[in-house]
Amino acid sequence: MKRCRNFVLILSFFCNGWVIAQTADQVLENFKEEYRKSKNFTADFVETTIHGTNKGTSNGRLSFSKPNLLRQDYFNQENSSEIVQTIVLDGEYSWSYTPFLNQVNKMTWSNPDRKELLPGIGFSLENLEENYNHQLKDDKLAEEKGFHRMELTPKPHLLAQPGNQATMHETIELLIDSKNWLPVQFGYYSTNTNSNNVSATITLKNIKRDLPLSANLFKFIIPKGAEVIDISPE
Repeated sequence: MKRCRNFVLILSFFCNGWVIAQTADQVLENFKEEYRKSKNFTADFVETTIHGTNKGTSNGRLSFSKPNLLRQDYFNQENSSEIVQTIVLDGEYSWSYTPFLNQVNKMTWSNPDRKELLPGIGFSLENLEENYNHQLKDDKLAEEKGFHRMELTPKPHLLAQPGNQATMHETIELLIDSKNWLPVQFGYYSTNTNSNNVSATITLKNIKRDLPLSANLFKFIIPKGAEVIDISPE
């Protein structure tokens, strides 16, 4: 579920879009090009996760700065001025703070040089075609509104199946706005032969890019008296 959550989130890419029909390769290239041009972005998000029969919805605000800085603030569902969880990736560590518990989980960011689409999402735009198959899904409703729904599926060498674990199938979906090649929704879906299904969908709104974001936004200061638990892998 941590992997799903840190998908947290999603992305930023910008430019003039085409209104003519696009192939999957063209959409992917436009998407990648606009991402390369961007430096940072902020957005409001709604995150929906489903694990088996359990469903959860949360919302908040995220800020991302390339190559690997991320901040996510999750709001109280009944009081949006109250932050119930903060996640910060500072390029060296991942920090997760829960104010109610006054508890911090700290984890070493295993590869600070990895240029992921967003830190924690788990795949990079670098060599994407070598690692993922991509295709446009037939979604007439989305197309009528000017969106492309792209499906990414990992190639066999990315699918770890250690021991006798059940075979896992993973799919990533991006909903891309053809006006500016901005992804406005990101979905992760995982199923296996044990029917242990997991999905996470993040919808972005009020996306703004290349703002003068303060470096302090991505620095985590341990609150006074907080319990710090290091969950870094040994």
